[in-house]
Amino acid sequence: MVDDYDYNRRRPRQSAYRGSYRRPGSIPGVINPAADVLAGIEEVEGTFKERREKVNLYQQMAEQERIDLQNAVNDTQTLDQTDTLGEMTNQFSEMVNDVYKANIASFDGDKTDYLKKSNNAQKVIGSFPKVMGVINELSNQFKDMNPAEQNKMVLRSQFVGDNAETQKAYMNFLNDPSKMNIRIQGQDIIITNKGKDLFNGTQLLNSVKAGSDLVKYADDYTKEIEGASKDAMKGIANLEMIQSYKRKSSKGTKLYGTEETNYENAINAYRRNLENSSKIDALINESTFQRYVDSIEVYDEKKHGELTKQKIIEDLIIKEFPGGKKVITRKSTTPLSRVGSSSKEVKNEPTKSYKSIVSKSKELSNFIKNPSDKYFIKEGQAAAVPGGVKNDEYRIKLEEIKTDLKEQLNNTYSLRRLGQKDVIQDFDIAIDEKTGEIKAFPMVQKVIKNENGTESQELVIQRNFGQGIIINDDNLFKFDKILGGVDSKTILETSTQGGAAQFNNNK
Repeated sequence: MVDDYDYNRRRPRQSAYRGSYRRPGSIPGVINPAADVLAGIEEVEGTFKERREKVNLYQQMAEQERIDLQNAVNDTQTLDQTDTLGEMTNQFSEMVNDVYKANIASFDGDKTDYLKKSNNAQKVIGSFPKVMGVINELSNQFKDMNPAEQNKMVLRSQFVGDNAETQKAYMNFLNDPSKMNIRIQGQDIIITNKGKDLFNGTQLLNSVKAGSDLVKYADDYTKEIEGASKDAMKGIANLEMIQSYKRKSSKGTKLYGTEETNYENAINAYRRNLENSSKIDALINESTFQRYVDSIEVYDEKKHGELTKQKIIEDLIIKEFPGGKKVITRKSTTPLSRVGSSSKEVKNEPTKSYKSIVSKSKELSNFIKNPSDKYFIKEGQAAAVPGGVKNDEYRIKLEEIKTDLKEQLNNTYSLRRLGQKDVIQDFDIAIDEKTGEIKAFPMVQKVIKNENGTESQELVIQRNFGQGIIINDDNLFKFDKILGGVDSKTILETSTQGGAAQFNNNK
């Protein structure tokens, strides 16, 4: 019964309560829920501490990224910061804060938004100084040209057609880039003006790397034109003629001498070579038109092609012959006591020389009269023929010298007028292979009636020179007089000794 229980009786020692509030004891066979709860709390405390450390580390990394991005923003600032650039700095700072917030918010979650904002910010902030640097460089290039230079260098064709307004806007922008505005679109920097998009800054960087520009400029063909000029100058130097003049002082005590070089024949030959140059023809375009022709018109090949070519040729002639057709190369003063007092010894007479033509004619004559052994056939029946039989190599060499001689004659006389209507177009060469005598026949263009009633233009020997001109100094000098190239005071500077051969014509 309950009433029989002895409340004063002590518990057995082995079953006495052990432990404390913090570490309760256990009774064998008895469940202790408090111990389980406390163990769970301690486990949660350990997990929370580990998470807190992870959060702190993540926050530190996000903060460092924000600092790095903000430093990049600060690097975009300049001393001459305009309102537009200042506004961009503020926008970049806002982008940095947005990236930081998105980074923190993405902890243990979806990082898509954060990564997009971070990539965009790094791309835009990183490329912004490059875009501004390129814009400044392009603007300075444009503004450094004066109006006359801009008229020559800025291609006018870009301001006509469907894209004209855009190109005009580009040019106005380069003239004053301070009026630009900027907006950010994803990873791109968009340059705007008066609320309208002008161009994509990122695309501008790529275009400049590829050699393009906002405004199209005339290409520089200086190197190619100089190459064509060098080709055209071949063989021209020997066409220069030295002319000497002498006159007595007013008191008769001194003799003044003047020597000048006449470049007229050289200039004429140089011009012909340029006019026939395929290299010059290949360079006729809008760029050379604007560089060489003073005009405000837009290039048209049919209208401006030949004009451009002639302007290039005139410019090259001035560069190659800056002194013009005649240049004084030497002056001298001699006391008359050294040359004698006779007035007959003092002459105001220019000289003229045809050494290059006569020299080439002499070379041709000597070749005909005395060809070397290599120009003869040495085998078969030909070897037994008296005097020998010339081989193909002889004919080739003969035509080569004849061609050179014709070129010398054309450089001196071609395109000069004979009489009222005839203009010398070329020369034919006749050779007497027995005597070595060389004759030149001036050729002019005539209208020929054919048997079928049609007409054609052909080169024929000028009627007054049907018997040809025997090539020597005297005959060439006389022929020059007929063409009006020698005045009465000019004297002949001979190339060879001895008398002159006959001047054959039918006049």
